Amino acid sequence: MHIAITAGGTEESIDGVRKITNMSSGSLGWHCLDAVLSFMRKHNRSNFVVHYIKAPKAVTKKLSAKDAHCVSFVNVTNTQSVYDCIDSLMDKVKIDLFIHAMAISDFSYSYSASISALAEELYQSLITDKKVSKQKIEAILTNPIHKHDADEKISSSEKIIMGFETTPKVIALIKKKNRETFLVGFKLVKNNHDNNLIKQAEKLRMTNDCDAVFANEASQLSEEGHAGLLLYKGEIVARPVGKKQIAEAIVNLAMKHIS
Repeated sequence: MHIAITAGGTEESIDGVRKITNMSSGSLGWHCLDAVLSFMRKHNRSNFVVHYIKAPKAVTKKLSAKDAHCVSFVNVTNTQSVYDCIDSLMDKVKIDLFIHAMAISDFSYSYSASISALAEELYQSLITDKKVSKQKIEAILTNPIHKHDADEKISSSEKIIMGFETTPKVIALIKKKNRETFLVGFKLVKNNHDNNLIKQAEKLRMTNDCDAVFANEASQLSEEGHAGLLLYKGEIVARPVGKKQIAEAIVNLAMKHIS
């Protein structure tokens, strides 16, 4: 059996010293790994491999020699590296269970430019062509001529504007690679009531063909107080509280349907 777990928050580089990331610690992903290992020990199973795909700052703890033998750690950085990693992994092996707990960035840094330089470029375009098109303005805003070099440290002495582009949708890739993979997705929402959690979870499930979704609210992310709804094909199957219990509920549900 091949199991994949993603954990932590991706990092998108701006220049040589600055990055954009998020608050994910990767602890829920690690609890999911613990839950998988515990399940396998309990059922005396050793014929499995966990591909643990982790962001740079994701929580990582020491494993016993026996458990470490069953875990393959894969380090990733930005969203594109996660996408490429999963694409390559699922070409090589049949993933039976995929727990996609990683907090993926929806945007990656494209460029930065001084506001003054960008304003001048737009101004020159407008006075040169009185009927300048919306498409040309969009082209300038997407890729201005006077932008900072990719390897240049951005100076703090001038006001700047940054451009971002959308990243590839990682979760959408998984079922495209293998429709038989049992896919668990995660949905973080702001409004904590059942109807909204279910609605947002169902939207994620339907869009990406997830089998199960854990939906939770942004203010409830503590180790012991973390709570939410675990849904299987749109139906609530558990209301676990605490990251350990969440991970166990996810793994027990998944193993029930793939074993």
